[in-house]
Amino acid sequence: MNYFKISFITILTISFGHAGEIDSLPYYQKFNKSVEFYQQGRYNLALNYFKSILVNKREYRDPAAQLLMAKCQYNLAMFDEAQRSCKSLLSNYPNSPYQMDAFILMGDIYLKQGRPTNAFRYYLNARPLIDDLLYLNIIDQRLYNCIGIGIKEETLEGLLFREKNSFNRSIINLTRGYQAWLNGDNYDLDMMINEIDTFYLPGQFSGIYGALKNILQEPLKRPISIAVVLPLTGYDKEKGQSYLLGLSEYLKTKAKLQFIRFLVYDSAGSSVNMLNILQQVESNGQITAMLGPLTKDEILSLSGSNSSVPILVPKSALPGLADVAENLFFLSPSNKTIAKRTAQMMIKELNFENIAVLSPGDGATKLITDSFLYECHQLGIDPVSVEWYIEKPENVSRQMKNIRRNAWALVPNEEENDPSLNLEIDSLDALFDVDVTDFFELPPEEDIMDRKDSAKIVLETIEALYIPIRPDELTYIGTQLPLYNLNTVLFGNENWLDMTLLNKEVIGPHISGMHVISDVNSAISNGDQDSFSNYFSLAQDHASFIQSISSQNIWKRRQFLDKLRNHSSFYGEHTSIIFFGKNHNENGSAQVLEYSNNRLTNLGIYDGVKLIDSYEKR
Repeated sequence: MNYFKISFITILTISFGHAGEIDSLPYYQKFNKSVEFYQQGRYNLALNYFKSILVNKREYRDPAAQLLMAKCQYNLAMFDEAQRSCKSLLSNYPNSPYQMDAFILMGDIYLKQGRPTNAFRYYLNARPLIDDLLYLNIIDQRLYNCIGIGIKEETLEGLLFREKNSFNRSIINLTRGYQAWLNGDNYDLDMMINEIDTFYLPGQFSGIYGALKNILQEPLKRPISIAVVLPLTGYDKEKGQSYLLGLSEYLKTKAKLQFIRFLVYDSAGSSVNMLNILQQVESNGQITAMLGPLTKDEILSLSGSNSSVPILVPKSALPGLADVAENLFFLSPSNKTIAKRTAQMMIKELNFENIAVLSPGDGATKLITDSFLYECHQLGIDPVSVEWYIEKPENVSRQMKNIRRNAWALVPNEEENDPSLNLEIDSLDALFDVDVTDFFELPPEEDIMDRKDSAKIVLETIEALYIPIRPDELTYIGTQLPLYNLNTVLFGNENWLDMTLLNKEVIGPHISGMHVISDVNSAISNGDQDSFSNYFSLAQDHASFIQSISSQNIWKRRQFLDKLRNHSSFYGEHTSIIFFGKNHNENGSAQVLEYSNNRLTNLGIYDGVKLIDSYEKR
């Protein structure tokens, strides 16, 4: 007990001694130490030191320390305190060298809080004070972002009336023109564009100016504003960036047809960020709907909200979520739905009865297979063989021998105790070509084969073989499967669609006719990509889906929500959207692909009732 008391006292002595040493430092030395802490990102330390300078050294008469204190508060998300510090600096030192920085920091605070109109005003105040062209471009980019989010029209009129700077006036008039486009007001747009003197319009805004001039050449239609919420940073940034790239590509290729704009928010994959963004979106009356998020945690965080904003979810999360979150519209079929459609395709569409299954026995793929088996059971078919594996499938000989044994059992008048059932297969190196002669002692070619030589007997009794694999398992399963001579229709999942591996001689020719039920009718183009590479294709079709609704001059939230709820079907280039379920908010359609001759063919769209031909849907 005494030991702990002594330790505690020692620590306190050291701490107080260090603080006293800092307080005794001369002003400039202490200021430099505070700046060092700030540059190191140690904002709490820097904040305390700058406060100490203001209280003990300068009696709150140091604009430099006050500005840096406000910057620390901003980086610590103490936005109200940072605003008070900036306003105090601006009122007490109206013409100080730090005025420009205070204006910019105020703009940053308001932009961070989702208040673009206030941010726009402060950035404009700072702009004439900036001499550095590089820094000026940075501020113009922030003004550009504010314009895209939307500025209150009444504020713009007041700003223009008081503004004397020619560059700022051009920016304000451009912003007024942009607002006229958002309102679908052709007359005001034409008037605002003609008031702009392009000599005073900074280059950062030339793109908007040119786009608005081009819009005037076509009949003007009010665009729909969609908030796009994606993880552009963090663990899942590849998904978000791929999806955003797809949206961007759509806008480029469909520029003449578009009546849509995207306001992009970075959720960083955080549920807390997601809820904060939702509040901003709800308060912005110009936003009609939200597109995103992508991660399960973010989707779950939204499922409990009572938001009035229709939320379009690119990828489904947990099965059954659509039944309890009626304002969430899932644009892609869930893994459970795809598993059900796979079973229905086999049994209802192709009339298969003898079905075998080889699947991972744990994780998400196990749940998918469970959904497949449940649907088979509901349709009156129980698979003749179900085999599981847990570890990396470097050797699935035991599972495949069991499947082949059941295939033999289906052969009429099969002899019992067939010695062929005892064939042994060693572990396989799936990265190299495999020849069955490596494992079996085959008779000379001139010998007559009989059915006991099962290594060469092709069995046709199993009509369909369902093998959903995990990422990076294609090389193992794909090279072993041909050894067992099962003449069957293979059904795989999207992890089979790595075309670089699939087209190798040791795999592709042996699984010709494989079917894949997927959400997208495209493949993974190279081995460096993973199963999420279809986000690019999904984004293009999802933008087209939104465009098909907005083209009907629907931009109010309630109208958009009603249109979604009553939407019949959408057929895009890569996917389809047919809503099913209790709330009519879950995509129940899937793409049916067939692999043959080193290429994929889209057979059509299956909704659980009928297969719609890929050309018929056009």
